[in-house]
Amino acid sequence: MSKDQRSETPADLTSKASVAKTRRAITSDAAAHALRLLEKVRNATEAQSAKRAAKDAADLAPHAVVIGGGIAGLVAARDLRQTGHRVTVLESSNSFGGCVRHAEVAGLQLDAGAESFAVRGGTVAAYLDELDLSDAIAATSGANAWLIHGDGEKNLAHPLPATALMGIPGTVRSDEVRQIIGRTATVRAAADLITPMSKKWATEKLSLAEVVRSRMGQSVLDELVAPVVNGVYSTDPAQLDIDVAAPGLRQAMQSTGSLARAVTQLQSLAPAGSRVAGLQGGMFTMIHALTGALQGSGVALVRNSPVTEVSRDPQGDQPYTVHTLGHELKADRVVIATPAAAALELLNPLLPQTQQIQAQAENNSIALVMLVVDKPELDDAPRGSGVLVSRNAGLKAKALTHATAKWPWLAEEAGPGTHVVRLSFGRIGEHEPLVESGDDQALVEQAVKDASKILGVQLHQDDVLGSSISRFSDMVPLQGGAAAQRREKVAQAVQDLEGLDVVGAWLAGTGLSRVIAQARRAVAISAR
Repeated sequence: MSKDQRSETPADLTSKASVAKTRRAITSDAAAHALRLLEKVRNATEAQSAKRAAKDAADLAPHAVVIGGGIAGLVAARDLRQTGHRVTVLESSNSFGGCVRHAEVAGLQLDAGAESFAVRGGTVAAYLDELDLSDAIAATSGANAWLIHGDGEKNLAHPLPATALMGIPGTVRSDEVRQIIGRTATVRAAADLITPMSKKWATEKLSLAEVVRSRMGQSVLDELVAPVVNGVYSTDPAQLDIDVAAPGLRQAMQSTGSLARAVTQLQSLAPAGSRVAGLQGGMFTMIHALTGALQGSGVALVRNSPVTEVSRDPQGDQPYTVHTLGHELKADRVVIATPAAAALELLNPLLPQTQQIQAQAENNSIALVMLVVDKPELDDAPRGSGVLVSRNAGLKAKALTHATAKWPWLAEEAGPGTHVVRLSFGRIGEHEPLVESGDDQALVEQAVKDASKILGVQLHQDDVLGSSISRFSDMVPLQGGAAAQRREKVAQAVQDLEGLDVVGAWLAGTGLSRVIAQARRAVAISAR
């Protein structure tokens, strides 16, 4: 028996028993609520089936079941409803939104997942307009991002080159670049401007690491590109396909004959101002608007309803049966919108043995720590809107966002002297013991230590007004060649399963714009 256990009093044990009982009651209530909603959906489905015997099927709304209530599932559900389907969304957890989530910390409502979206392409902005959220789109403060690099004992902080894309500098011969990688490495990087471009690169598979190393050298890759890729994609540049990382860069390289000039060309095509934007009040308000619109249109949103199986009878009136919480829901269409592992568990039994898709074993020990601190010294934003951290800097955190320096609306809500910082820990394919331990207190303490070193302002536990941790496991999509192969296999498999679609970030790639676009393409068909 441990020391802590021996020191417990009868009162402690009674309190623990009471807490456990309360938790069981909450869990039971959640399950009961889900069951009641499912019963309504099942009854409606049965009633419709009865009517089909006496009425032409064309006069009845087909039933679509969406499995997964993340952003991809909700977007698919909305489009299906607008094309005449009766829609049920089954979410295994207690909340909708997936990676777009929120937390209340020290009285502030904060994004606990995605906090911004890419402006380029206009996909997200157009979708927000459909949700009547255009007026809520918020620009960043325009403050620069910084980079921490060094050997762990002596770290340096510099602003990232303003002309960079994914850390790749558009202007190689600049003081910003020279300060980070040194004079010799800058000369090597400038060779990109005069080295002929390989024609093979127009078509062959390329990783971001291959391109940067070949054109600009190892120092640019290690000191500029890797910290950005680690912070944005939680992965290594060698695992990231160039077309996934920077769409259009390959073509621009061929037309300009240089990586640096290609970056400059792409940057010139981007909209004026910041490359990202957010929403007043937080990106999670998009989920509130989306779920509200779905409920208003009659979509059934069912929480705490994990799906265990999807079965198919091609000859059936409604070919799909979705199994959840002991219920069977008949469906004309099914959209699987879960993370990869759960999606393949549902999809593979519907496929011939030879077409089944193997799940990729990934160590995704990734966590986001949010701190609200009382520290007037941060009013001047000493490290701009945020910092990306080099692997050699000896810090556990891979990136920090100074949210109150990045978002004016949040700074106004927090008030002078109060600041919100977000620190990211962990990378795809790597074990991070601190994250995996589940020790929230240790993780918060490490976040405070790292934030002090990154910001250059000493923070103490007494400065922390509140904290929250958001963990991610299978939600980070696989990148690179393996991801492309898996996407192709899924696309081929779904072609033979009429009425079934698979959507989500593990297929679409990282970023709201990709996820929204892929989900809408997948279900772009009128109700039959």
